[in-house]
Amino acid sequence: MIRGLFVLLIIGIPVHEARGQAALSVTPAYAVITDEAPYGAFTLYNAGTEGVEVTISARYGVIASTDSTTAVVLDEAGQLGDLSRHLTFFPDRCILPAGGEQVVRYRINAAPEGGHITLMHFAMQERGAIVDGQVPAVATGLSIVYNLVAPLVYLQGSGIPSLTARVPERTPNELHLNLASHSPWPFLGGIRILQDGEQLGRAEAAVYTTRLVRVPISRDPGKRRIQLQFDTAYTGLPRSIQRILQAPSPIELTW
Repeated sequence: MIRGLFVLLIIGIPVHEARGQAALSVTPAYAVITDEAPYGAFTLYNAGTEGVEVTISARYGVIASTDSTTAVVLDEAGQLGDLSRHLTFFPDRCILPAGGEQVVRYRINAAPEGGHITLMHFAMQERGAIVDGQVPAVATGLSIVYNLVAPLVYLQGSGIPSLTARVPERTPNELHLNLASHSPWPFLGGIRILQDGEQLGRAEAAVYTTRLVRVPISRDPGKRRIQLQFDTAYTGLPRSIQRILQAPSPIELTW
């Protein structure tokens, strides 16, 4: 169930205030780490012209989809464990001047076997611009808060994701897949659509609970059987992590 949505859900994309004064970015857009190196860092950068205050927090949850939308889901993540219980990070608040940068370091402590997730929240707050003639008491009360959300995934050990799939919609140039995870191991990688041995299309996705994936296809498969095959090649994912991940079993689909 979707418990809450932020003002903006942005993963690795700058946030801009209406007047162009505030611009906060977070890199990397997501992070996957293992027990071999249970630590890492996010970097905040203010590319705007005004200073901002950023509050950092971690919340159990995922980014999940229905048949039509993708949103932040809080306080639940299917069979994935709650990483926020095993996470320490510093700092939890900072002031970034224009052009300023801040490294937020984190470490995982004693998490059990399986996949675990938390959403790192970077809340940027700035004062609204004062308009000539505005009542001072009103002007000082104006503020705008933006949120950037970056998934942090931790893998203790190694396991095979278990996925099911269905096709909620298709067009001549695109096939919509609704993928659902049924194990404590997330899937990050590529989904290939094949028919009679011919690849019709491929797309990448991170599936923690449910995810809607739109796959561009070279032709309409009609109402004939197709097969989904999976790989662990995912843009931005280090090769050291790709080698640990395992691909789910192929899925046969008819409709």
